[in-house]
Formats: sequence, C-alpha cells, structure tokens
Amino acid sequence: MRRSTSIPVVGALIVSVIGTGVTGSLCIGQRQKLEEKRGKVVNHQANLSNLNSFALGLLLGGLRGPLVMALWTSSENQKTEKNLDDFDTKVELIRLLQPEFDTVHLFQIWNKAYNISVQMSNAANKYTTILDALDYAFSVDAERPDDINIIASIGGLYFDKFGTSNERFYYSPRIYDESRKDEAYCRVEFDGDRVADVMRAARLAGAPNYALIARDAGGEGDRKFLTLRQSVCDDMQKRLPAGVATFKPQEMHTIARHDAAGRRLEQDSVLDENGHVLEQYLTPRPGLQATGDAADGSQLPYVKRFEPYPYGVSPFAFAFNYYKKCQWLQDNRGAHHAQMADRVLSSRPALSLEKWSEEAWYNALRGEIELSGQTPPNDDGKLQPLTQDRLIAAPLPQSPLLQQTIASFDRATAISAAAADEYEIHLKTYPADELTYRSHIRDVQARHELVAGDAAYLKAMYASGDDRSKLVADSRAHYSKAATLYGRLFLQFFMGDEDVKYVLPQDVRNLKRTDADPEHGRLRDEEVAAAWEKLRQHYAAAQGSNSEDFDEINSYVQRAYARLRNLALVR
Repeated sequence: MRRSTSIPVVGALIVSVIGTGVTGSLCIGQRQKLEEKRGKVVNHQANLSNLNSFALGLLLGGLRGPLVMALWTSSENQKTEKNLDDFDTKVELIRLLQPEFDTVHLFQIWNKAYNISVQMSNAANKYTTILDALDYAFSVDAERPDDINIIASIGGLYFDKFGTSNERFYYSPRIYDESRKDEAYCRVEFDGDRVADVMRAARLAGAPNYALIARDAGGEGDRKFLTLRQSVCDDMQKRLPAGVATFKPQEMHTIARHDAAGRRLEQDSVLDENGHVLEQYLTPRPGLQATGDAADGSQLPYVKRFEPYPYGVSPFAFAFNYYKKCQWLQDNRGAHHAQMADRVLSSRPALSLEKWSEEAWYNALRGEIELSGQTPPNDDGKLQPLTQDRLIAAPLPQSPLLQQTIASFDRATAISAAAADEYEIHLKTYPADELTYRSHIRDVQARHELVAGDAAYLKAMYASGDDRSKLVADSRAHYSKAATLYGRLFLQFFMGDEDVKYVLPQDVRNLKRTDADPEHGRLRDEEVAAAWEKLRQHYAAAQGSNSEDFDEINSYVQRAYARLRNLALVR
C-alpha cells in the first residue's frame, strides 16, 4: 500500500523539478533577448543543465535519494522497453543529482553510446546518439576538469565507436568532414538513371562516401538528390555534361555543442580554412598558463601537433588527444583510472596513432582503387593487391580525390613514425611491456617504409625529369626496406619454432634464440629476402602454425616486390 501511494509523490517531484528547469529556461531566454537588444553578446544555455547540482540538492532536501532511485528505475525500464520518450531528461537529472560519482557518469556515457545507439534504426541516428553521449561526457568534464575517468571515456568513444566499430565506414568519414571549417552547401538533383555518373563525379571531386546516398527528390519522374559542400559541387559541374544535374544553394543550420537551439547532430568544426585547429580549442583554462599540453587545460592541445588538416581530423586523432591527456595526468598528477590499469591507459596514445596510420593508409589505398575506376572492398586485407601492378607510366585522373589520396599516404607515413616514437615513450615508463609492444613498433616501422614508398610512387606518376628520378629512387629505397622489415617482423615475432628448419640456414638456426638477439638478426638483408621466399613456398605447400599472420604480412611484402618490379621498368 505504501508503495502505491508513493508513486504520485515521486511523480509530483519529477514534475516539480522539470517545471523548475523549464521556468529557469524561460527566464534565461527572456534575459538573453533583453541583453541582445542592449547590444550585449551572450551565450546562455536555456536547458535543464543550467540547474546547479548544489541548488537542486537544497531544493529537494531529503527527497533527493528517493528521487534518484525512482529516476534510475524508470530510465532503465524505458531502455529495456525501447521507449525513449523523456529518457534523456531523466539521465540529465541523474547527472545533476549524483554529480560526484564517476561510476554513474561512466555508466551513462556507455549507456548512451552503446545500449541506446544500437536501438536506433540507421547509422545517422546512431551517430547522433553517440554524439549525445560525448556531450554528456563534455558536460561532466566542464564541471570536473582533469578527471581521468571522464577524459578516457571521451577518448574511448572516438577510438572504439567512431574509429573501429562495424559502422566506422560511415562514422569516420563523417568525423573527418564535419571537423573541417563549415562552408556553404548545395543540393545536386539528377535523374535516377544518371546515379553512377553523378556518384563518380562526386567522388573525383572529393565528396566523402558517407554523403553519397541518393535520396528521392520528389515531384514527377525518378529524380534523386545529394547535399554536398559547395566546393565539391563546383568541381562536379566541370566534370558532368551540361544538363545531367542541377545545382542549387542549400541553407544549412549547424547546432554546436553549446548551442541552446537543440540536440547536436554533427561533430563540431574544430579547424579554420587553412586546416589549423581553432584558437578556442587551444585556449588555456582560466587561471592557467599556455603550455601546449594537458597542463593548461585546453581541449585539443595534442591535435595541434599534426596540423594542418586539409581534409579534416581523424577520430583516432581525437582519441590520441584525450588519451595523451590521461597519460599526462597519470605521470604528473598521480591519477588512476577507476576501471583501467595504468599501463593499459598509458599505451593508448601509441595505439591510437597506430590505428590512425593504418586508417590513413587504407583510405589512401581505397582512393587509389577508386581513381582507377574500381570499387574498393570493405575488407581491408584485400586492398593491397588491387593497385600494386599499376605502372608509373599509367597515371590516374587529376582530381581533388587524387590530392586527398596523396595526402593520406603522406599522413600515414608521418603518423606511423610518430606511433613508433609514442610506443617508446610508453616503454620508458613500463619496460616490462617490451615483449608486448616491440612487435607493434616493428610493425609501424615497416608500415612507415611501405606507405612512404606508395606516396613517392604515386607522386612519380605526375613528375618529370630530375623530380621523377628522385621520387623513383626514393620509392625504390622505401619498398626495399619495407620488404626487409616485414620479413624480419614475421621471422622474429610470428614464425613458429617448427617452421625454422624450413627457412633459416643451419648455422643461424643453431644459435640460441632470444628476443634481444633473434636468429634473423644474423641475416643480411639479402638473406632475409631468400628466407622469405623459402617461407612463402613452405606456407604454400603446407599451412604453417601462423598462416593468418603470414598471409597478412605477405600481402605487404608482395606489394613491395610488385612495385619494385614496376620501378625497374622506369627509364
């Protein structure tokens, strides 16, 4: 009986709190209008989050605990029943009523980004739900700066959800695109039977794949439309025959993170027109001096390191920034994550750079495939062979997509080198992790050489005279070194003991095998190539103990060898 009579009381409390928030919002809105009339620039957020946690606690008194319990029960029931009406309001009230508990915030961030996002019907709605989880984390970070738990959760969303989830082919390009400086958009309309032509022109013009979803334009006939950046449309008009498509300016409204107009639908733009990080994200927190790292409390100090970003910022770059801030808090403030071991969190900046270099390389390979008129597969492991036989004498179409592809190869080259350095920083603090991460270092060092060869090779297609000769020589040197480094990587870290007798010379394999002085360390570079050929033949005849690892590394080695054969034809 008591339980049933308490329901109206709890309901009345919820209505009272919400009413307080609404009334406060109306007052703030009216004040904002008055101040704007007086010529003052204001940025009041007219929403529930303006309620102060302390004031709310005083307002509720001893009823704070029962209300929190009721809100938790109600919100979790709604989630289970997939009824999300006023769910966000209840979660926001829980945040305000329990602001001091990190575990509450970690759960709610996870809850929104994972449990709620999967209930959305399409990738676009999932994307905005993850942004909502990020905004929750940013709200807590603003209230409780330098909280390692919250900062790590922000990095985790960029890394795990936007960077590595199954929907990454939609999420990641969108993060890249929306992080760029805002510009005008246009609506491209065309007949349904010209979709292939328009899509090809859009990709060559540099349009991101996530935006190339043709929608019904309405009206008579089978008309479709796309909404693209004006710069992309300008290039498309040069590529398409007259009359194939119409281009109309489109007014777009962007809701920023701190905008009171409604729920954010896009990643905030963080770059200026030159691809440099906006000053507002590098400004120290009030009372702190600018240091260019986590010490000054700025939002994106570590993103600046790799600017400019002419084609936007990778989700892994954002992840690196926030994980690097966590590493700084560990090293300088003695902070400890509630759920993640110190050594694991310390390794995350390096892992973020490794994944960023991989992503940039795969983006470049996909661009190269698309430039040649093919459709790239979603399987990353199948990208290398599709373009490795292209000759320097057969250049690809000049286009913004070509420039993006070259930039991605260059980015992958730089970031892979930075990743190796970042792993070394981690190992200085945690030398016991040597066995775990030395293979990662060798891997990114080999990748650095391979993608540097790819970059020089692609640039050589458009160069002439001494410039081409230099690029050809650079490409040849990088590919040769890449093949050797990948060979040594497998021989040291992945080759099974039972395979040694098929690959290594007798005098080498009789040596004591250690990580500090492995057998392959006694091999000259040309002997590594011979050992790799024996290994390839062995795995072709009978599956070795690590055939999956061999197949992956062999695809990189064979790309290097194929390009070296092509380079031998250049005169």
